[in-house]
Amino acid sequence: MTDPVARFLPLPGMLRAVAEEVDFERAGLLDGLDRVQRRIRLALLGELARAGVSLAEMNEAIGEDRLGMLLLERTLAPQGTHSESEVAELAGVDPGLLRRWFRALGRPSVDGSEPAYDDTDVELARRVREYLELGLPEDGMLTVARAIGRGMASMADAAGSLLGEALLQAGDPDPELALQYAAQSRLLVETDAPLLTHILALNLAERIRSHAVGVADRTGGRIQGAQEAIVCFADLVGFTRLGEEIPADELGLIAEHLAAIVTDVVEPPVRLVKTIGDAVMLVAPQALPMVRTVLDVVDAAHGELPPLRVGIAAGVAVPHGGDWYGPPVNLASRVTASARPATVLATDPVRRAAEADDLRWRAVGVRRFKGVRGNQRIYRVRRAGDGDAGIR
Repeated sequence: MTDPVARFLPLPGMLRAVAEEVDFERAGLLDGLDRVQRRIRLALLGELARAGVSLAEMNEAIGEDRLGMLLLERTLAPQGTHSESEVAELAGVDPGLLRRWFRALGRPSVDGSEPAYDDTDVELARRVREYLELGLPEDGMLTVARAIGRGMASMADAAGSLLGEALLQAGDPDPELALQYAAQSRLLVETDAPLLTHILALNLAERIRSHAVGVADRTGGRIQGAQEAIVCFADLVGFTRLGEEIPADELGLIAEHLAAIVTDVVEPPVRLVKTIGDAVMLVAPQALPMVRTVLDVVDAAHGELPPLRVGIAAGVAVPHGGDWYGPPVNLASRVTASARPATVLATDPVRRAAEADDLRWRAVGVRRFKGVRGNQRIYRVRRAGDGDAGIR
């Protein structure tokens, strides 16, 4: 195991550490320790001191045998210097909007006068003001904030499980282990933040490409590489709920089995573009091969996997970096999300391009999807003669 003291006490901080050691010695916080225990205790106490914990609080934690847990509690908790109203005033933001924004991001509700916020929160509030000055609607901003809050909560749950399962036992964690977890938690926040920003930028670039293709198509222009395409998504129904019932490794095997089935079934001109957890994305230049292929996929998965639901759309899309962007990608995803289990749904242009004697089409209604212009006439497709097999 890496020396926890070395992590927290680089050479430039040695003089300060010596001064702190004298204070800790005088306060009786190092009594009765051997050499190794003393080094670990010094590292813990030094880090707690830098987090603003008083000698009295440290002494109390030692008496309660919870010094390691105290470090874990404090290691990421910001020491507030501003109340919510002060943050709003410093940032020039309406207090009510700021409160809604913080709640949407998942910040806990606190008394308006409590100093629970720091300078980073002030910068965050200033971003809210800048968004408003750009003309962004408040409702849309709050929708994005809620999405960010849910995403950050999921990331924290995953990282917390990765770093802290060993600490969820009753009693105080081993002090050296506590120091290691505190260090890794801080490293995740401080060092990996640029990586998260990079991933966000890549995902935003994907969305911008899709919107750009749609704008160009509506205004009579054409982005280089744009072409007519049939886009399909197929995902496993109940996959998220299933993840709460079976181990993660078994869940991964189910997703891998879906990818294997699709790989075995798909043939040119249909192409498997990517797998996205519990879903797959297919693209083809013609509608009929796509429809027949996805019917084969649903049949192949029947009885081996949870039911599939499928959505197919047609339109102008652009291939880029192994992926596809444009209105039919978004529309196919929305149609898939609206499909019932073991059902293949398609838009009207797909139906008209895929009429064949071996297929049966039935109208399911006109629907409007978020982020898609206009109403969409949707059809369910199945093979002639299909009964209670994979497709309903």
